[in-house]
Amino acid sequence: MKLEKNINKKDFYEIIVIFIVYLVIGRLLIHSGDDWAWGGEIGMERLRNGFDNYNGRYIGNLVEMLITRNMIMRLIIYSLVNTGIIFLLYELLNRKFEPRYFFLIMLLIPIDIYKQTYGWLAGFANYNISTFFILLIFYLVQKGKDNYLSFILILITSFISQFFVENFSIANVFLAIVGLTIALVCKKRIKLYLAWLFSSVAGLLIMFSNTAYHAQDNMRGLSNINLSNFIKFLLTSWTELFVKNNALLLLFFAICIYLINNKKGFLSTVPLMIATYFLIRKTLDISYNLHPTLILWIEFIMIIIFLIILIITVGNAAQIKIESKIVFYFYLFASVILLAPFLILTPFGPRNILTSYVLLVLCLFELLKYLEIDIIPSKKIIGSLVLILSFFFISLHAINKIEENKRIHQMKTDVESGLKEIEFPKLPYEFLGHDLTPLDGSVQSNRQKTYHGVSQDIKFNIVGYKPR
Repeated sequence: MKLEKNINKKDFYEIIVIFIVYLVIGRLLIHSGDDWAWGGEIGMERLRNGFDNYNGRYIGNLVEMLITRNMIMRLIIYSLVNTGIIFLLYELLNRKFEPRYFFLIMLLIPIDIYKQTYGWLAGFANYNISTFFILLIFYLVQKGKDNYLSFILILITSFISQFFVENFSIANVFLAIVGLTIALVCKKRIKLYLAWLFSSVAGLLIMFSNTAYHAQDNMRGLSNINLSNFIKFLLTSWTELFVKNNALLLLFFAICIYLINNKKGFLSTVPLMIATYFLIRKTLDISYNLHPTLILWIEFIMIIIFLIILIITVGNAAQIKIESKIVFYFYLFASVILLAPFLILTPFGPRNILTSYVLLVLCLFELLKYLEIDIIPSKKIIGSLVLILSFFFISLHAINKIEENKRIHQMKTDVESGLKEIEFPKLPYEFLGHDLTPLDGSVQSNRQKTYHGVSQDIKFNIVGYKPR
């Protein structure tokens, strides 16, 4: 597969810098949650059992075992996948924007999503990698040559991509069907979309053949489907995580709508007001738990109005080519369909939003391509923001890593001295990772003790971080 043309040197150097940033962050990540299980004997037991009655994320599980046991492989996979996401965004947008723009918007991702994906190895192994694969599939079917090599690459890529996250595996089939329908109408690349559909269906069937999805007592079992909770989930966790927490993206879309409509009329101003409301709500850390049902319904209506105006604006925009409109609507549809299962299924958390966030970024930049007015800040300003945020994240991760090493060293010293109850301080920046300091007696705390060779009888008194 050849790229359309050589990447210019400046963009290439930006990709290298992004790779280095992710390389450093990958080195500084701390084991937490499922990492202790996958990096220890529990992971080996699951492997010996073929992951049966656990889940069908076969490749994601293997990646998680690898990156929790081998630092070199962790650094390679973590930095390549995360840089690959940036590079594929850059390619899918026809290199209209430098990589720094995509890197910046990924650094601005809501911290709840970051902590469960970029800040958590188990989350990364499934959600970041599946995000990379969906972008790779989009690239291959859109940019690849309609030949035998592309056909084989899509067969392999779409099949592999089915063994990371359940909702992705389901959505992948629906997206392949939609893509094939468009291809049949346009009479282009039909074989490539057929390859996508065939492999995604095959992978889906294999994934869900795992007994975990048919057991009554498994959290991933199909018995967790609950149609009666549809409205409840729609008004609360679903719209909260997908829309309201992404208030900054809403604001960017509102600005695009405002400019596409030449700063005139109802369709221009209402989205700005709605986005501003949700931005203030997010800034004040107001969640659905604090709202009565009436307010949740009003917020839902606001979201629908915003969506309708966005769809109409793009459809009526004379400056946007029809091909770009189709791509925009496809990405928008994909971002929704990926999360649709969670309207009736649990568990659902911020990590599930990552791929949809990236697809919304594609939608946003698809619009920015056609804005004639120079709204994009200076490259130097963007570059400065990227460097500042990169340094910020690396610094916080580094401090957490130092404090983690100290508390583990002190824990082992206390255990060796015969103490049965030890003080275990939290890390200074717990928000950077998932469950970095679990409560004593919890499943994850027990796994943490096992991973570090500490008896389950040892009690951890969790205390707040004390700066030295």
